[in-house]
Amino acid sequence: MDWVKLFFETAPMWWGPQTVRESDRQRAASIARLAGDGVERVLELGAGSGTTAVVMADLGYSVTAVELSSVRAQQARERAAEVGGRDLRIIEGDFYQVELGAQFDCVVYFNGFGVGSDADQRKLLRRVSGEWLRPGGALILDVFSPWKWARAAGEIDHEQYLVDLANLTDYDPLTSHFSDRWWPVDKESQALDQFGRCYAPADLLLLAEGTGLTVERMELDGAELRTDQRNSTTHPLWDAWEYQAVLRRETT
Repeated sequence: MDWVKLFFETAPMWWGPQTVRESDRQRAASIARLAGDGVERVLELGAGSGTTAVVMADLGYSVTAVELSSVRAQQARERAAEVGGRDLRIIEGDFYQVELGAQFDCVVYFNGFGVGSDADQRKLLRRVSGEWLRPGGALILDVFSPWKWARAAGEIDHEQYLVDLANLTDYDPLTSHFSDRWWPVDKESQALDQFGRCYAPADLLLLAEGTGLTVERMELDGAELRTDQRNSTTHPLWDAWEYQAVLRRETT
């Protein structure tokens, strides 16, 4: 996973500062519905520039946000300082190694789960259940869905950020990993790649086995995803980049 820090130290310089978006508000608002009652302390993994963390803090949660990239962690600290008066702590570190010394009612990981191998995901899930979640607490994940990524393979887009960027998507059907390559237009020698593991809902159920977490709910745009009934290729998940999952820490 050596690419992760290089990518997220460099790409944000191309993308420029982020602002709070409607997706940040929706994610923060979903905690009460998905995690249930009694949530006060929230841990966010892969917090980026802190756009969701500040909204969660605005809603009254006590938030600890962990971010690997020094660039994005600094952006998050600056954003937290601007709003002030919230119970929000930004920690720069690798969440596979960082020691937090605390438990939380809810852990959230938005738009990032799937970095590395299946073993890496299980290691992270075990850290969540064994160290960070209180008994009965909830982990909320965005999970990359394979079919949209597969159909987008080979497509090149051009997008305007601080600089004009090209973006190439690819997909490995054997390992169910996507690759997402970015570079400044006419400077492909500077290209950077990010990679992610996609999980069909049935695969996520298998991944969670033995981690101390049980998949409680999977949903897309608020509608429950059921693996105990027949579904066809007309299902909305066929055209979705990701879906949401709630995993509950086992109490016994």
